[in-house]
Amino acid sequence: MALQKQIEQRNGIILNYHRIAVINKITNMVNVIEINSYINKEQREKEKEYQLLQKKSASGGELTPEEQSQLEKGIDVLVRADYVEMEYDENTNIKNAYEYLKTTEKYKDSVDI
Repeated sequence: MALQKQIEQRNGIILNYHRIAVINKITNMVNVIEINSYINKEQREKEKEYQLLQKKSASGGELTPEEQSQLEKGIDVLVRADYVEMEYDENTNIKNAYEYLKTTEKYKDSVDI
């Protein structure tokens, strides 16, 4: 799940794809949602493929020469992290965190994708 909405950064770059990366529950105090934003979904997919290569390499998996080359090159993906606090709720999950985000000024009028 992710949210789609055009959000223009101060530098003019427009981010269109927003996904929750982390929900941090600080017991009895606050829930903090980390949202990673990308230019588009394809950039997120590129990052995901790279992360899978990193995981394969870290677990001792054998990489093909092409995979090794890609891992060494790295990726060129713009990711902007944003943090939103919400009232503490021990039952907060991804689904209701997305619903909460859509009530905030920055993410209102976003669409589930």
